[in-house]
This record gives sequence, C-alpha cells and structure tokens, in this order.
Amino acid sequence: MNTHVVLGGNGSAGRATVAALIAKGLDVVSVSRTSAAPSGARSAVANLLDLAQTRAAVDRASVVYLAAGLPYSTKAWRAQWPVVMRNTIAAARDSGAHLVFLDNVYPYGQVDGPMTEQTPYRPTTGKGRLRLELIRMLQSATDGGFGATIVRSADFYGPGVATSVFNTFVIDNVVAGKPPVWMFDASHRHSMTFVPDLGEALALVGTTPAAQGRTWHAPTATPALTGEQLMLLATGGARPVRTMSRFTVRLGGLFVPTARETLELSYQNTSDYVFDSSAIERELGLVPTSYEEGIARSLKAARSGASAAAR
Repeated sequence: MNTHVVLGGNGSAGRATVAALIAKGLDVVSVSRTSAAPSGARSAVANLLDLAQTRAAVDRASVVYLAAGLPYSTKAWRAQWPVVMRNTIAAARDSGAHLVFLDNVYPYGQVDGPMTEQTPYRPTTGKGRLRLELIRMLQSATDGGFGATIVRSADFYGPGVATSVFNTFVIDNVVAGKPPVWMFDASHRHSMTFVPDLGEALALVGTTPAAQGRTWHAPTATPALTGEQLMLLATGGARPVRTMSRFTVRLGGLFVPTARETLELSYQNTSDYVFDSSAIERELGLVPTSYEEGIARSLKAARSGASAAAR
C-alpha cells in the first residue's frame, strides 16, 4: 500500500501536510505522542526519541515526513534533535521509504539579500549550527543510497498556528482588541510562509518522484512586506502598531524561557529577511497565498476560536 506517514502529525505543519495528503486520496498515518489524528488519517502513537517506537510507526511506509517540533530551547534541541533524526533515518531506511524533512532558515545565518536554495550555510547561532548538523546527517545517509528531500520554510503563520510569533503577537492581539506587536524593528522586510501552503509543498514533493532528492523553498508570498505593513494588514490600516524592544525581550527572558531563546536570532528582525521560493513555483506550479488572504484567514480562525472559548 502507498502509505504516507507524517511524524509530528498533530503540529501545525504536520496537520497541514496530513490534510494535503488526504486531499490527494492517499493512505495517511499521523504520528504523535497522543492518539488524536486529523480527520481522515489513521493515528499512531510514538516517541521519536525511541528507535523501536519510531520503526513501528513508519513500518511499511512509502514516504515519511519529518514535521515534528521540539521544545524551543537550544539545550533541548542539542539533546533531542540528533536522536530524532538518527531514529527517523534508520526507521525510514528499514521501511524503504523516502524521507521528506521540514527545515527552517537557521542554517543560512544572516543573509544579505534574498535567501534561495543556493544560499550557503553560514550559521551564527547554536540553533543554526544544530540544524546544519541535521542536514549533514541527512547528506551522509543519502551518500549511502538513502532517499531524502528537504523542504525549507520561512517564519510561518496561519489559521490556528499556536507556535507562530506572528499569530501570537499580531493575530491574537488584534482579535483581543490590543495593538499588534513586532519584534525589534518593524521597518525591515520580512517573509512569512502560510502553513497551508507549506503542507501543500511537503505533500507535493512527497508524491512527485521527479521533485525528490533536492532542497526546496516552500511557496511564500512576494513581495516581502515590512513588519509594519504586515501589522497594518491585520488591523485594516488602524493604528497603533507597536514594536517590542530588545531590552523588553531580554527582560521578559528572565521569566519566559521562549523569549530568552529568541535573542540569538534577533538578526532576523533587525535586517531584511527575504525568502525566495521562485523555484518551487516555477518548477512544480505551486502558488503562494497572498499576505492579504493569509492574514484574513488567520484572523477569521482566531475569532472563531475566541468565540467558541467564550461560549
């Protein structure tokens, strides 16, 4: 059977990937630490830090999608991500499956100009160096005949994406009647990937043999807008919109570990952050959702969630 297994199927990117695969009429298994699964998918429970559980989850898979998330901590990533990657590679190889890995832009480091699939890896942070280590692990595995593809995303956002900074500080604030907030400097351009588009990209690459074995940038709207422009789209042009200073984030880091973890990547919000996805658009025909539509859909979902919670 042509079975597609999504590791991290209950996360934002995982759910979008599962939905895109189901829409293609495929047999889909959603793997997470709990038994819940998106509608239309079969559910499997596994701890990806355990090799035996990972092997059982991907048994007889034709394609495995590694879309899992880990706690946003360099210490946790250092301890857990290499184990997850080793286990996933071993399990996918045993099953004879192709592996599609969801990556981010951290390995590039700070880039002067648009980020493309040809941008060299020059990480400047602990998280970036760790992500590069994972890429090297994949490359070593493929040298031995194992098949793997990387799909890379910019900062992401979308309906119900709880782990998105944009959702948390812009979408949720607007729905709550508060001014939206941008990190550090809202005058720079900043690309963002709409999560449903990311799921479509992962599913398409996983089901298109000719697209496999290389790195792709997920479809991302152009032109990249400034933080201020993105906030004004969310408010319908209304002000005020606000910026959170480095001092405020540093102070918040004393109490909120996630805030502290963002500081090493502050360059992403103190210079232009432009993500080029023209290759996947041109070669595979994917069309990114505009920021206007993506933000409108995100606001609608957040308002619906807030209304349901109030009831």
